Amino acid sequence: MGSTSETRIGIVIPAFKSALTIEVTLDAVASQVHAAVAVIVVIDGPDPELEEIVRRHPSSPEVLVLPENSGGPARPRNVGADRLRSRHDIEAVWFLDADDLPAPGFLGTMARLFDDHPKAAMVFSDFANWVDSSPRPDPAPPPSIPVSVEIELDWYLENTGAILPSYSVIRGDALDRLRNDGGGFSPELSNNQDYELFVRLIATSEARRIAWSGGAYRVHDAAISSNRAMAWSCRSRADQMLATWFESRGSLEVARRFIAKAGSAARRANKELWHVGRRGEAARGLLWRTVGSLDPKAAVVLARLVLGVGDSPSKRGE
Repeated sequence: MGSTSETRIGIVIPAFKSALTIEVTLDAVASQVHAAVAVIVVIDGPDPELEEIVRRHPSSPEVLVLPENSGGPARPRNVGADRLRSRHDIEAVWFLDADDLPAPGFLGTMARLFDDHPKAAMVFSDFANWVDSSPRPDPAPPPSIPVSVEIELDWYLENTGAILPSYSVIRGDALDRLRNDGGGFSPELSNNQDYELFVRLIATSEARRIAWSGGAYRVHDAAISSNRAMAWSCRSRADQMLATWFESRGSLEVARRFIAKAGSAARRANKELWHVGRRGEAARGLLWRTVGSLDPKAAVVLARLVLGVGDSPSKRGE
């Protein structure tokens, strides 16, 4: 059954070294019951093989190629969103990664949620993790009447892995507001740029979640998040940026909360460095935090690591 929603949605797909995965992702986009108004693939630096695969796809997506690699998906997402917003006929943007597989009913379900909740700035679904070596998850059909719940910032901070760009759609006017209040996806963050933007969006706007698996999220060793030290370092930087943002809005208590989170993430990044054998670098980082950031917890972490009583890699969680 086709979607009767009037919500006009465009898709931005940032792509980097994704020649082996993007074709099936574009197939999944072409199979959406609710058709997108436009699909833009933003290739992060010249890649002739990838460019050829995208250009010959039957769905004929628009292709933008950045002159050089930007180091993360933030700039391609921003460039693609700006192109879509310049059209003036697109009401929302879906930021789909070049290796994920949305269910055919995903876009229609998100459009229905926007129709049912006109004040919602973002709608998103659950998803299934998928490793290439295992069978691809068989998507369940979407509910005939999508039921969603509004989420609060506290919920997101406890469940940051529950919202991914690939399974989220954001209204264009909300993106415009964010650009004028803290910017879009931050290019200075190699990852966690979606976390930083989602926090700002959820803190200022209505966001709604549907407890239905909107597709498969591909898990692989090449993911940026597989470098845990870098991931936690980026999280620390994102939390510092958010502390400054909340402080600028007069939310001093929330700002202090993010300052504390930034310190915790920085200590975690150094622990990850220690566990992968970069002990000198980790020790210097923890000593710097102890003295330069007046963080006594960093000294405690370093002492525990030196004494061999820090948490082991097998027991570490997010």
